[in-house]
Amino acid sequence: MIQSLPYSPSQTEKELNRFFKKDYYKKPYDRFMWWRSYTPIRKPLTNRHPLRDRVLNGDFEVAPYLYEAQLVEYRLNKRYEEIGNDPGRYMEETAVDKARRKRLLEDYEKEENRRLTDLRVAFVKEFRMTKEQYDIEVLRTKKTVIDFYFHMEERYGARVRRSKPVPGIR
Repeated sequence: MIQSLPYSPSQTEKELNRFFKKDYYKKPYDRFMWWRSYTPIRKPLTNRHPLRDRVLNGDFEVAPYLYEAQLVEYRLNKRYEEIGNDPGRYMEETAVDKARRKRLLEDYEKEENRRLTDLRVAFVKEFRMTKEQYDIEVLRTKKTVIDFYFHMEERYGARVRRSKPVPGIR
């Protein structure tokens, strides 16, 4: 019998586990952030660090909360298959995971908006470009953040001094 699962994550569970194993470690239980399970290995740099260092550190990469929510979706799907045709029991046993997924998706939206806003402000500040030029360039590109930074540096030229290398940055 083929049954329709409640969630359909966009990546495989193996890919998600590989993503977290590479740059994140499993976080111990935290009663204030109980819905998050992973923490980045490298701490994000502050706004006082040059944009180049922050980009190379991965501070503007995609927030991990969406991927963590997809792991929760896999757990919810497995539970759905185990329980079978008892919706009341499924709702009761998956209430915590559903709350975790909801909070992770909310965190993802907030974090992505913050990162994109910070990136825009940093690019406008570092390069001789306006916000409108930045918007046009971003919409035009299909590059990663690192490649986009080097392209903008080549195209507009940086106006901020170079920093000393920060230990631990790729």
